[in-house]
Amino acid sequence: MALFAEKPCILAAEVYTVGEDDRAFKSKKAGEVMRFNKAAIIPAAVIVVCLVPFVNKAFHIDDTLFIRAAEQIQIEPTDFYGFSINWYGWEMPMAEVTKNPPIASYYIAFSAAMFGWSEIALHIAFLVPAAAMAAGSFFLAQKLCSRPVPAALAAMLTPGILVSSTNVMCDTMMLAFWVWAIVLWLRGMETNKNWDLFFAGVLIAVCALTKYFGIALLPLLFVYSIVKRRKGGVWILFLLIPAVILGSYQWMTYKLYGISLLSDAASYAGGATGHAADLLSSGLICLFFVGGCMATVLFYSPLLWSRRVLAGEIILVILFIVLLSLSGISRDNSGQIRWSFVVQASLMAVTGISIFVLGGADFLKNKNAESLLLLLWIVGPFIFTGFVNWTINARSIIPMAPAVGILLVRRMEKFNYKTWKIYWPLVPAAVLSLMLCWADYTWAGTGRSAAEAVGENFGSSPNTIWFQGHWGFQYYMEAVGAKAIDLRDQKVDHADIIVIPSNNPGVRNLPQEVMYLNKVFQFNLCRGLTTMDMQSGAGFYSDGWGPLPFFIGPIGPAEYSVFIIK
Repeated sequence: MALFAEKPCILAAEVYTVGEDDRAFKSKKAGEVMRFNKAAIIPAAVIVVCLVPFVNKAFHIDDTLFIRAAEQIQIEPTDFYGFSINWYGWEMPMAEVTKNPPIASYYIAFSAAMFGWSEIALHIAFLVPAAAMAAGSFFLAQKLCSRPVPAALAAMLTPGILVSSTNVMCDTMMLAFWVWAIVLWLRGMETNKNWDLFFAGVLIAVCALTKYFGIALLPLLFVYSIVKRRKGGVWILFLLIPAVILGSYQWMTYKLYGISLLSDAASYAGGATGHAADLLSSGLICLFFVGGCMATVLFYSPLLWSRRVLAGEIILVILFIVLLSLSGISRDNSGQIRWSFVVQASLMAVTGISIFVLGGADFLKNKNAESLLLLLWIVGPFIFTGFVNWTINARSIIPMAPAVGILLVRRMEKFNYKTWKIYWPLVPAAVLSLMLCWADYTWAGTGRSAAEAVGENFGSSPNTIWFQGHWGFQYYMEAVGAKAIDLRDQKVDHADIIVIPSNNPGVRNLPQEVMYLNKVFQFNLCRGLTTMDMQSGAGFYSDGWGPLPFFIGPIGPAEYSVFIIK
């Protein structure tokens, strides 16, 4: 038997559209694939409704870098990174600091020119790429499975997607371009329409210039197309479009800044990896992130597997609990086992494994180009995040979300479940994801509140206000006139003020003999849930904070300490 069957699976040969009842499908000819379907409004509307409560979220994590670049673009559009910023503890050219391309910043600059720089205005602007991502996931699912609405919703109502979509960074925008590029490419390959392939090539380039990981579309679609056509063809020329555009970007940025930003980001991702020396540890942590960020799969488990397989999953969870309890990763500073951490990590690991089993089982069953596309789609982000990127984080995992949603539905098709059974797991998935959005919202808000408190209490002081820490906290501290400490060459004077956050990067211990504690601002967080906390082991934005993307359990308040130079 050939590895790839000559006949595609029925879902590759026929396309279905959703009527009033999700079970009522209309079969269409292959030449009419992925035509407009008003049901695409459903996942787009759902994700917008989920995100609207968080449009007043404080600027957070790397939002500051994207906003600063957008401010520069409004001043000099052709010199997007032509300024300096203190991000790692000392002043550096922005071109050396950022490892993301500028498309998202151009979008922010355009939106701010129209509606202003407020948190609400920018977050509303980012609802557009979120809705486009959801709609694109629907149209792709329409091609690859029989129930595109639950497939798209299963992809969107995940902790990784929803939390990332509450920021004004490039991640969900990149995924929107990613999904639509695949939609157009698959349609072009199906119908032999070169215009679809041309626009897909352009979208691949735009995707990569939104976030460099988008360049992974080139090998992904090349392999899919070779398997689909079993030979080369004119379609290869359209993959040269993003290659030419990205090559031009390399040359342009070298002329502007003396470094080629694409290759610089690639070398940084591979060269700054602190965890790559231990491949087993990296793979395990990345498995935690896959299972946690795609936690929707956990709630679908009873519908995906037989009782025997579910029993095996339970045994595997118990095995992980035993193994993790014996490792150092599970112990706190006093040496006690953190059982809550161990149980959550075990559930995430087994959920992550089940995602790859879904992809592998689908490929073994169908052995066609579409099943291979989905399998490689989930494997690629895992390999990049765990073994290539400089840190393991949720933002690098989320590109696999649309493929995971489609694989869920493809798996359930053989059971012929009623509609309500397909949708009910989305309820706990949405609740968990929205709770995590709230936890991240409250934590982001502490940086804004702390800066406002510092301004109210010390803004009238004739002495300079300094601060350590970066992310969104830096944006708000600079807004009240404070300055980031330069750890390489900074002279502070008598009675100067220094603000130091408890949960922020770039914080170094300063000599206690030269300063005294004046005040501590405390802000309550979402007490039972967190996305970033070293004590609990949650590191949604970087595994340097912890090996889990989130943690369910008691969380202490965020503290911002104010010191005075003696």
